[in-house]
Amino acid sequence: MWDWILQHSTVVQAMVGMVTALVWITYLHMFVAGMRRQRRTEILITLGGDRGLAGRIIISNLGLEPIYVLDVVLKIDAEGEESVVSVTDRAELHPSDRPSLDVATLQRPLKSGDHVEIGSIDDLLERASLRSERKRKDLDLTRIEITVAAVTAASSGIAAARRVFHVTNENNLLFLRSDKPWSEQIRNRHGRKAIIRQLSDTL
Repeated sequence: MWDWILQHSTVVQAMVGMVTALVWITYLHMFVAGMRRQRRTEILITLGGDRGLAGRIIISNLGLEPIYVLDVVLKIDAEGEESVVSVTDRAELHPSDRPSLDVATLQRPLKSGDHVEIGSIDDLLERASLRSERKRKDLDLTRIEITVAAVTAASSGIAAARRVFHVTNENNLLFLRSDKPWSEQIRNRHGRKAIIRQLSDTL
């Protein structure tokens, strides 16, 4: 055995070198993948307290990196008509009831694990109505889509998530139901560009 190894030492050294390189490449790949997972944003949009218009919307940062909430956009489908409105600023409040930025707007930083309650569905619909100057048609609602756009120091691009709620009318009582129990994270380039265009349209 030892004689064979000595006779083929060059081949053995080459094989050991290849195995060592393969191990290091695998380790490097796992390290890079772990770093990417740690820096990846995870924005959660949840409905709590009620399944109707009184339900409260909560935005949570489940990523390991802090984010800055840039905009919250509401897309409303009612009677076949679609409207897209920014609901970041609390327009439903009287100016005297907005003494600070924390009250006046939803723009703010969120550390890892932090959350912010952005109001009830009714509040969001009222903001959208005031911003778009359209009358509310609550009983005609069929679909509500909430998109949260944020920026982070970990990436030069925009981070975003959306949650879709389907609205059903039962004896003039509205109930919201989501197809998924979690938010859709918008990470691909095409999706992020679409969000940027959407944000530009709501300015």
